[in-house]
Amino acid sequence: MQKNHLFISLIALTLVISPVHAASVLPSPSLSPSPISTSASDKEITDNLKKKIAENLDKSKEIITTSSARGYIGVVKDVIKDTVIIEDKDGKKDIKVAEDTTILRTPGNTTIKSENIRIDDYIIAIGYPIDDETMTGKRLIVSADPIKAPDKSSAIGTISKIGKTSLTLKLADKDQTVGITAKTIYKSSVGTIELSDLTIGDTVIYTATIDDPEVTATIVMRTGTASIGE
Repeated sequence: MQKNHLFISLIALTLVISPVHAASVLPSPSLSPSPISTSASDKEITDNLKKKIAENLDKSKEIITTSSARGYIGVVKDVIKDTVIIEDKDGKKDIKVAEDTTILRTPGNTTIKSENIRIDDYIIAIGYPIDDETMTGKRLIVSADPIKAPDKSSAIGTISKIGKTSLTLKLADKDQTVGITAKTIYKSSVGTIELSDLTIGDTVIYTATIDDPEVTATIVMRTGTASIGE
């Protein structure tokens, strides 16, 4: 029922945005009756309408996916093809490794491949849940030594405001202000970027130090832009 309401709302929104298209689709009461025919322009209008609806549905899916991101801290129990099996305080989890998954080995934050992950490595996994026990990994941080979590935090969100000393992100259940400094490193899937390359609407994963009550980012990883995915 919710999908139907969304579909109807998107049609209404498209017609409001494009009144010319709406006038072309709806018959005018002032015109005299004439045989109904399907012209090329009518087909273009219909195709454009379908395209706009599809774009809005895709954006809705993207928002839902971004807001549901989560993270786990645990120990690697096995690596089977494209799946890293980890165990955290709640039990075992399957982390699927995709083409755009970033895997780092610390210390040093060296980029590695999934085959370089070792059994009994400690791991922080951030990504999108498939179900309660399976997640598609977006960013994995592994270490041979225990990863100390108390002074570090990581989260994924959408940038809503960019300041000289902070970023404001929309997370799953709140807005988070993350401090940035001259030492903050900015990255993307294509390499190192600058703060000026970030725009409102970009999706980022940050790793930060926690100095209560401040959160200061050491690394900001852009995983998607407001206009195109990465």
